[in-house]
Amino acid sequence: MNRRTQRSLQDIEGKELMNIARNAFAMMDDKALCALDVRLDYFEVQTRSERGRGRLPVVVVKQVNSLNDSYRRYLGLASHEGSVALVGGGPARMRSGSAFAGITDEQRRDLLASLVADAVDRAAQTADAVVSPFLTAADLPAYLNAAPSAAVREQGVWCTLEIGEVTDIAGFLQQLPHRRRRTWNRDIRDADALGLEHDVVPLSDEVVAEAAAGIANVSQRNDISESADIVTWRINNFYRRPGKHFFVRTWWQGSVVAHMMCRMLDDAVDAHTIGISDAPGLDRRTVYHTALILGPLRVAIDHGARRLELGIGHETAKLRRGCTGEDIYFADLLPVRY
Repeated sequence: MNRRTQRSLQDIEGKELMNIARNAFAMMDDKALCALDVRLDYFEVQTRSERGRGRLPVVVVKQVNSLNDSYRRYLGLASHEGSVALVGGGPARMRSGSAFAGITDEQRRDLLASLVADAVDRAAQTADAVVSPFLTAADLPAYLNAAPSAAVREQGVWCTLEIGEVTDIAGFLQQLPHRRRRTWNRDIRDADALGLEHDVVPLSDEVVAEAAAGIANVSQRNDISESADIVTWRINNFYRRPGKHFFVRTWWQGSVVAHMMCRMLDDAVDAHTIGISDAPGLDRRTVYHTALILGPLRVAIDHGARRLELGIGHETAKLRRGCTGEDIYFADLLPVRY
């Protein structure tokens, strides 16, 4: 085996292990979310055999109408009513989950299809509809094997910025193609020209109150109607879920103008909720790019993280800066029955 082939196999194995870790964490996150939200129920289907061990989560939305319209659209449930079972979960991190042990990748696909079939059968006994949001391209074939008549549509692109083993921003930029590096250098120049700075603070009542208005502002600009009080409730619930939580704040002229809520997960930083405050003369575009990616990237490097998870949404800006994009799908596994 030559060195190039060996490196390629190591890269593939690394990506598979990373996806296994992501899926397991998404499952754990769903379980924690359901324990905090009375509108949701949670159960798992499991199997243990010579083929290995596997677990698959199912999140049940007891009444879809209990969710606001924006959240229903985000989950892909705008046209649903009654109760809906989400096979594979997904509402916590906008990514489906699972957990496997003792099997090869090919065996995992077969075992996942078996678990999906069991989950659909069980969920169909009580739920008005059975769906699977936020499926990765790698998992989609197993779901279609279990439910061949499923209707599938694209739901978004999950973006991840691979950082690698670097010690500073210069080392990160050095490994990028020229065009990506040029985009980052422009972001850094723009941030420096405005005098933008950032710091890292843990979640506290004072900081949450400070961040809530800006997060609600961004939500409203994206046609998601929520008040600062609802944002505060969401953040406080998030703090009780897995990971080490913190805010990366962006400062301009002595005031905080943006918050990026993040959490540290093993060797990754998950940057998931942004808030920006309006201020006269503020270059919102530059603040957005600094708060969304540049600030969290610097923090991730400082903490030894190997990747920055940026999730779904606004993928054009993320891909332009070197993120890898993973297509995410929504599957209607069983027709709606009313």
